[in-house]
Parts: sequence; C-alpha cells; structure tokens
Amino acid sequence: PSKAGAGLEPPPVFTDSRMPKKEPVAEIFESVSDGLKQLYRSKIRPIEEAYKFGEFYSPYMNDSDFDAKPMVLLLGQYSVGKTSFIKYLLGRDFPGAHIGPEPTTDRFIAVMHGQEDKTTPGNALAVS
Repeated sequence: PSKAGAGLEPPPVFTDSRMPKKEPVAEIFESVSDGLKQLYRSKIRPIEEAYKFGEFYSPYMNDSDFDAKPMVLLLGQYSVGKTSFIKYLLGRDFPGAHIGPEPTTDRFIAVMHGQEDKTTPGNALAVS
C-alpha cells in the first residue's frame, strides 16, 4: 500500500456479475430539509472549505438557508408561457395575470401566499 491517499480506500470494483454488489444504505430523515442539511454538511461543505468557496464567491450555507421558503424567479421573452406556468402551479388566476398575444406582464410581479389576493407595486417591494 502506498502512502498517497492514506486512509482513503478506492471503491470496490466488481467485474464479475456473480460477485455480490455493495448495496447503498439509505438514511431516514424527519424532513427533506434535514436530509439536504446532512448531505450539504457531509459532502458539499468540505469541498467548499477545501477550495475556499465561501471566501471568494458566496458564504457557506447554514440551517436557515435550508429552512427558508423557496424563491423562484421566472425570466424570459414575452409570450413564452411564464404567466401560464404560474397559473398552472397555483391552479387558478392571480392578481396581475393577463394573457394575450402582445406583452401583457411587462412589470415585476411577486406571487406570495396570503389570506387574500392583493396587488403591490414592484417598486414598493424593492424599496424597504
């Protein structure tokens, strides 16, 4: 055995189909976010730290990054189906949704969960 890569064993290679295969062991988590946190901490974060990703590009992720509500941004040319896609996901119309052959949603629209439908100008959401 060489000293290069001490402590790391290469994965077993089976060339004969009669030899037993190593079955992956599945872990059970309370939630998807718990599983993602564990995956990030055990597999991705060590790579980010080794290459100093957090110092040069984006800070390292923490638990709140996984627990936060997801945000999705849709961009594209007019009349390609962005509004129709949102309507499909919601299962209904939403304030500011107009579909037509010409550009109809030529402004910033935020769709959020709430008790009632309302419209807030995009610039009011961008300025705190």
